[in-house]
Amino acid sequence: MKTKITAKWIIKFPSDSEIMVKTGEIVEPGQVVIRTDLRRIESINLSNFFGKFSDKKIKEINQKLVGAWVNSGELMCLAGGLFPKKICFPMSGNFLEIDEFGYLKIEVKEDKKREITTPVRSVVSKIDSDKLVLEFKAREFKGKGLVAGKSWGESDFRLINDSKDLNSSLNDKVLFTQNLTNSFLLKAEVVGVAGVVTDTDVNEDDLTTGLPLLKLDKNLWEKLLKFQGSSKKILINSRLERLLLVLE
Repeated sequence: MKTKITAKWIIKFPSDSEIMVKTGEIVEPGQVVIRTDLRRIESINLSNFFGKFSDKKIKEINQKLVGAWVNSGELMCLAGGLFPKKICFPMSGNFLEIDEFGYLKIEVKEDKKREITTPVRSVVSKIDSDKLVLEFKAREFKGKGLVAGKSWGESDFRLINDSKDLNSSLNDKVLFTQNLTNSFLLKAEVVGVAGVVTDTDVNEDDLTTGLPLLKLDKNLWEKLLKFQGSSKKILINSRLERLLLVLE
């Protein structure tokens, strides 16, 4: 365990977003840092046309149009031989791809805005055209990732092993447990637990949960349980096999 590290949290966003903060600014948890258009991906079945195209032809179309804004009714390509048929875009949006099944993928902007907030008190260290970097102080606990994932949550470091103690009060919380039965973990998911920390050995292939799950050794496990009774902000990142305990 390192006594203290400077950790980074990266927020990615579309290049046409509105940036609500500036470099060097201190931001608070829940503060809006990016405002962007709400977007959805439309998938249109055009396999009747593209199913007759070669892989090379599909690749050429994708390379030519990827990331481009297209308009409804605009010509996409010609299909057929002597009397080719025009294939036009059925809607306006950002062209993403034609997939291997002949589905056209277009990203469409909606009228509503989406606000991206910061999960933790931090400093805006860098702003690029498509991402914002936050820095904060934390203690790092290295472990073993049993189920890959990344999630923010709070914890009071209570040890909960009985399913009857799993309730809505644990919504968005990081759960400390030695019970890794699938029935217990399923209930944890249902009540909204953000992630799971354990010191228990288990066969990873037997786990069916989608929750980020990190195993710590006994020494680090006991160090964290000493915080019991005090609520702390935690980032569990079982992909990088670490837990960050935020320092206020």
